[in-house]
Amino acid sequence: MQQPNPRSSHASATLAPDALDLDAACAYIQRNAKPRSQWRIGLEYELIGFEERTLERINHARVQELLRSLSARHGVPSLEDGSIIALRMPYGDVTLEPGGQIEFSGFPEATLADNERGLQRFIADLHEHASERGMFFVALGFDPLRNLDEQSWIEKRRYRIMRPYLRGRGGHAWDMMTRTASMQVSVDYSDEQDLGRKFVLGNRLGPIIAAMFANSPFAGGVETGLKSTRYAVWLDTDPDRTGPGPLSLATAFDLREHVKAVLDIPTFYLERDGELLPHAGQRLTEIDDARIGDFRALLSMVFTEARIREYVEMRSADGGSPRDALALIALWKGLTYDSNALDEALELAPRLDRAGFRSLQMAVARDALAARCEGVDVLVTARELVALATAGLSRIAPADMCRLDALAQNVADGVSPADILIKDSNFDVARAIRASSVA
Repeated sequence: MQQPNPRSSHASATLAPDALDLDAACAYIQRNAKPRSQWRIGLEYELIGFEERTLERINHARVQELLRSLSARHGVPSLEDGSIIALRMPYGDVTLEPGGQIEFSGFPEATLADNERGLQRFIADLHEHASERGMFFVALGFDPLRNLDEQSWIEKRRYRIMRPYLRGRGGHAWDMMTRTASMQVSVDYSDEQDLGRKFVLGNRLGPIIAAMFANSPFAGGVETGLKSTRYAVWLDTDPDRTGPGPLSLATAFDLREHVKAVLDIPTFYLERDGELLPHAGQRLTEIDDARIGDFRALLSMVFTEARIREYVEMRSADGGSPRDALALIALWKGLTYDSNALDEALELAPRLDRAGFRSLQMAVARDALAARCEGVDVLVTARELVALATAGLSRIAPADMCRLDALAQNVADGVSPADILIKDSNFDVARAIRASSVA
């Protein structure tokens, strides 16, 4: 299987401990542009782990047991205070989220067939090592069973800094950290204009994507009355770094103004000589020795619908099945890597002010594809987007069109994964958990 280096390796090679200013920050983003021939697409895929016998969330010790087992097979571990916090596997990276969720970051690939092979290898490995130890993992957007006080926090330095700070920024910040799981797709860009178009599209379509992939109708063992509990939780996390991305709702996108706005987002920490120094609540512009590397780290602390890193990351979908994950990649590939589809999608994307955008987010969290808000008929828009993505793939990657079949059928039927889950589980949450097991 093709195994290109992660995109971050290109950026890391260009980093130096240079002083940070606006020009340097803009240049950092600009130099991550790539010619079309080098475009790849990547997937980040999060799963929530449970004990087979008790249905309790797996704790820090059990996560370490699992990661040690994976590492012994063919993983290269990264250690922090004696604990494994990440593994480099032959097909991608495995990392830990604050509540012990496992995140798979596949290597960016040129074809969806390669994305699928990496995802399948990860799931097969995880299933083998987890089942041997009485654990299993579910593909849902939110922990359907265990409450916040039942979560087991992962011992990781950055989470020790983020945890108290975010607690004061939103009533559901800790739920976001420990109880949510999502699917994220990263796309490349050719130049500043292409970057802006993809970033704007990813943000404006965020609620529509959330509706199509809504998959978290349960929490605490009962229905929540929401189709995406995860999406609702994000609305009460940290207003400085969530919602639509900076300037994504403006009439025109300007990279320099975007970077100014990002630099106004408080950081969590600085890394110096391998140590994390807490600076939660401070802006890099307020720190005398801020470096371009600190800006690169800050980009990962922005949690908007789409965000700019060494690529554009589309972040709106609940965790879901491998089939859903491949449909999500295919959808974004068809919409962003074909220029005609990108043009038409930008015309179709809702144009709302910040208040209207939040209203649409809230409506989607509750009703998913049935939401109608601020003049947006979510189901109609979703159907048009799937048609655009299919047409885009037909021009650039016709072999990938089949990945959209199941999504197209759901949208034609007006149902999200949450609607199917509610119907099939017959309100039995334990049954829903088992039905959503993938590893």
